[in-house]
Amino acid sequence: MSEEMSNESPIIARAGRYYRNTRILMVVILIGYGAWSLYDGYVKYPRDNEAAARKKLEKLPHPDLDVPFNQWLGIFLPPLGIAFLIWTLYNSRGEYRFANGTLHVPGHPAVPVSGILKIDKTRWDRKGIAYIGYQTPAANGTLKLDDFVYDRGPTDKILEQIERAIQPEAAPLARSAAAGPPPRPPRQQVR
Repeated sequence: MSEEMSNESPIIARAGRYYRNTRILMVVILIGYGAWSLYDGYVKYPRDNEAAARKKLEKLPHPDLDVPFNQWLGIFLPPLGIAFLIWTLYNSRGEYRFANGTLHVPGHPAVPVSGILKIDKTRWDRKGIAYIGYQTPAANGTLKLDDFVYDRGPTDKILEQIERAIQPEAAPLARSAAAGPPPRPPRQQVR
């Protein structure tokens, strides 16, 4: 490890605000719509149908599958929302950290640059996802850097630093800290 790399300040990529906020909004929608469906399926629709039957109306206001469909939605959507929230928080837990030539990614041991075997960037330009194969005395495996789930700028800088450390002659010329990460064409944000 070079002296320059050991004196660098750590690069930290925290959970992406857009990623988390959109998924939390989806959880609120799932739980809210589920609660509304519970009310409609077990209280409002049966009450409306019962009132129409007492008035001897020919057509019920909520016929056929209206009541059981809303009951099913009310039972199914809130747990789905809670499970989705747990998965979202788990998927974006902790932070990526690159300091002193060592990469720290949640769920993996600390990986020194010398333990990195390969970098797969086949999905990097389109999705911002890079897979890094590693081998350390503690473990070996593949970790994922995703600049949608974690802050894009720091994640891009981390990958740039790793590439520079592995192949210094092939890495792009060093940029000043003020210039930020290298520009990439915009990607679709749909996941």
